[in-house]
Amino acid sequence: MKKNIITLFALVSTLLYSNSFGQNGVAQGNSRLSLGLYGEKEYKNNKSELSIKVEANYGKFLSDNSEILLKVRDTTNLDFHKYKLDVAYSFYFLKEPTLTPYIGTELGISGNTEINEDKVLNEQGLYLGVHQFFTPNIALTPEVGIEFTNFNEMSENYFSLYLSYFFD
Repeated sequence: MKKNIITLFALVSTLLYSNSFGQNGVAQGNSRLSLGLYGEKEYKNNKSELSIKVEANYGKFLSDNSEILLKVRDTTNLDFHKYKLDVAYSFYFLKEPTLTPYIGTELGISGNTEINEDKVLNEQGLYLGVHQFFTPNIALTPEVGIEFTNFNEMSENYFSLYLSYFFD
């Protein structure tokens, strides 16, 4: 019972604090580091399996409304190693202290070490996400997106969930 009361107190305190700050970390000159899980559904070679990967992002804010990012995704199991590296641009709109949505575009390369499978050398994508801030510097960030190969063939759609840290 005591543990439940402490947990409830911590949750209520966090929610009250998250609604009490006037500015979040989305600001010109700040940086963002995000770590999370990335679930994708691939469509190339008629595959439609869902795979889960680890993803890390580093972003730098060019202004209060724009950010450039480097995204790194990785999957390793006993059979192969798959990687993806993207450069992305995010535009922020309807900026509020605790909830800040964004839309973006990305360009990247991907490949793997699986035998007898071609490497995808270029992919482009669009994504939509939102930062739900709990403190001025920490946010939970869900993101959905779609990616294409050679600007015309849909290669995958994805959902990511990050824990993001904003700093100057």
